[in-house]
Amino acid sequence: MGSKKYDELANRVIDLVGGKDNISYFTHCVTRLRFNLKDKGLANKGELDGLSGVIGTQWSGDQLQIIVGQQVGEVYAAICYRSGLAREDAIDENLDSNLTGKRDFSPRHMFDLFFDTLSGIFAPFIPAIVSCGLLQGVLYSIQTFGWISADSVEYNFFYTCANTAFYFMPVLIAFSAGKRFKCNPYVAAALGAVLIHPTFTGMSGETIELFGVIPITFANYSSTVVPAILTVYVASWIERACKKVVPAMLDIIVTPFVTFLVAAIIGFSLLAPAGNFLGTFVAEGILWLYTSLGPVGGAICAAVYPFMLATGMQVAMSPITVQNLATLGYDFIYPCTAASNAAMAACALYIFFTAKNKNIKSIGSSTGVTALIGVTEPVFFGLIAKYRKAMIATIIGGAAGGVVMGLFTVQYLSFGFVPFGTLPLAMTETFPYYMIGVCLSMVVAVISMRVLNFTDEE
Repeated sequence: MGSKKYDELANRVIDLVGGKDNISYFTHCVTRLRFNLKDKGLANKGELDGLSGVIGTQWSGDQLQIIVGQQVGEVYAAICYRSGLAREDAIDENLDSNLTGKRDFSPRHMFDLFFDTLSGIFAPFIPAIVSCGLLQGVLYSIQTFGWISADSVEYNFFYTCANTAFYFMPVLIAFSAGKRFKCNPYVAAALGAVLIHPTFTGMSGETIELFGVIPITFANYSSTVVPAILTVYVASWIERACKKVVPAMLDIIVTPFVTFLVAAIIGFSLLAPAGNFLGTFVAEGILWLYTSLGPVGGAICAAVYPFMLATGMQVAMSPITVQNLATLGYDFIYPCTAASNAAMAACALYIFFTAKNKNIKSIGSSTGVTALIGVTEPVFFGLIAKYRKAMIATIIGGAAGGVVMGLFTVQYLSFGFVPFGTLPLAMTETFPYYMIGVCLSMVVAVISMRVLNFTDEE
C-alpha cells in the first residue's frame, strides 16, 4: 500500500502524465520517477514542474523523468497503489547526487535554479497576465484609431481592468511563491498585499522608525517582482522555524502571526528597498551604456532586458523614460526594449510551429501574440526562462536589433507597448530604422533557434 502522505501528489502526477492508460512502463531510480509514455504530447511538463514535492522534470529520450528526491520510493509506491500499476525493480542510478549530498553551487546550476524558480512561480498565473495584456493591446489599438476617447468612462473602466493583474502583481507572485517555497500561500498573499497597501503606497518617499530603531522607507511596489519573492522566501524560513518550536495546539495561531509580522518588518525595512536600489542601479548603468557606447550600448541594453524583466527591474527604467521625454521629446531606451520583446515573440512563435507537446504549442501561440503587442512576462516566464536555448536565442536576437536602435538613436514618443502594441508612437523620422531593428531581432532569433537545434523535449 502507498503512503497516504503522497496520495494527492500521486493523483496529480498520474493525471499530468496523461492518465494510467498513457503509461507503458513505470519505474524509478534513486531520486527520479521514470515514465515511458505512449503519447508524449499528453504529458503536461509545465504543470508537473509546479507541483509541490516535484523538484523538476526532464525528457531523456522517450522517457519522462520527474525529480522528487529522497522520498522517491514512497511516491513511487503511492502512484502504483493509486493507479494499479505493477511495481518494477528500482534502477540503481543517482542522477541527482546534489540532492542527497553536497549541494551544487556552480554558476550554471545557480543560474538554472534561479530561472526555474521564477518560471515555477509565474507559470500558474500566466493566463491572468495574458488576458490583461491582450486587453491592454486592444484598448491602445482602438484608441489609436480614434474609436474610443481616453477621457471616456468606457476607456477608464477597461484600462483599469487591463491594469489589474500588473498592479496587483506582488499579490499574485506572493501567493504562487508561497506554494513554491512550501509555506502558507494565504499568509504569503497577505504579505504581497501589504507591499501595495494604499496607506503605504501613499507614504511613498517617507521614512519612519519602528520602535525607534528600525528605519522603513516606503515606496510604490506595485508591478514589482523581487520584493514579494524575497519577502515570501524569508517568510518560508520563519514559518519552518516556528513549526519546530511552537506546540501543535498553538501552531495554527502562533505560526501565521509570527511569520506575517516578522516577514513584513524584514520585507519593508530590508528586502523591498534592496530590490528597488538594485533596479535603480541597473537602470542607471544601462543609460550610461547606451549614451557612452552607441550601437554596442544598444546591443547590451536589448540583450540584458530579459534579465531585468525577470526581476521586475524594468520598472526602474520609468524615471529615465520620463526624463528623456521631458528633455528630448522622445525616449531612446524603448526601441531597445522593442528589439528584445520582438526576439522573445519570435522564439515563442518558433516554439508554436515546432513543439510536439500540445500544451507547449498553446503557450507558444498565446504568449507569442501578447509579446508582439508588448506584454512579455507570459512568454518570458512561460517559455524563455524554461529553455536555455530559447534564452540564448532571445539574447542574440535582441542584441542584433539593439545594434540598429543604438546606431541610429531610434526614437519612441511616449510610454507604450513595444514592438507593435502602440506602433504609432514609433512613427518619427527614425521609424524605418525601428522596423528594421525589430524585424532583424525576430529573424536573428529564429535563425538562432534553428542553429541551436531547439526542441521542447530538452
